[in-house]
Amino acid sequence: MKDKDFIYVLKLLLILVALYMLMLVLECIVGSIWNLLLFITIILTVVWCYYRKKKEKTYAKGILLLIILILLAIWFIGPCVYERHIAEMKKTELEEKQREIEGEKYLKELEEDMKKVHEETQEDLAKRKVQEDESKKNEKANASSTPIYNFKDDKDCSDFSNASEATKFMKESKAAGFGDHRLDRNGDGIACN
Repeated sequence: MKDKDFIYVLKLLLILVALYMLMLVLECIVGSIWNLLLFITIILTVVWCYYRKKKEKTYAKGILLLIILILLAIWFIGPCVYERHIAEMKKTELEEKQREIEGEKYLKELEEDMKKVHEETQEDLAKRKVQEDESKKNEKANASSTPIYNFKDDKDCSDFSNASEATKFMKESKAAGFGDHRLDRNGDGIACN
């Protein structure tokens, strides 16, 4: 069973090689007018030999001419086929090198993009940290300058150092739902005036 598979694969490979060679030979034949004329002469000689044989006449001269023409064709077409084959291989190598260069370029661009994104992320984190630190400092400053009040305790004007502090307490107490603690007796919105 393995021999049959091997022979089958070998046949396919030979067919592919033969098709590749035929393509190169046809390119070389069509590429030059002299090669084309030589190929047409070979075909005409084969047809002439076939008709001579069919009429039962001698065709030895035709066979000799055919051999000479085939040798000439090999002489002219062989180097062309070889050059085309080498050109195809170089083309393939150049394409592979170009793909490698493009792949390396793409990887470098990706690395640069990743570095930029990483740097931007680090900058954003640093900015946020600075903002958080500033907001904490502001909160501490506000907390230290603003006294904490217990709105449940009843306050009088004598509990405050000035009218603006009493007014602030009164407004916060109203907002918290504990009333104005009777600090604004005349109802003008300013406490202890």
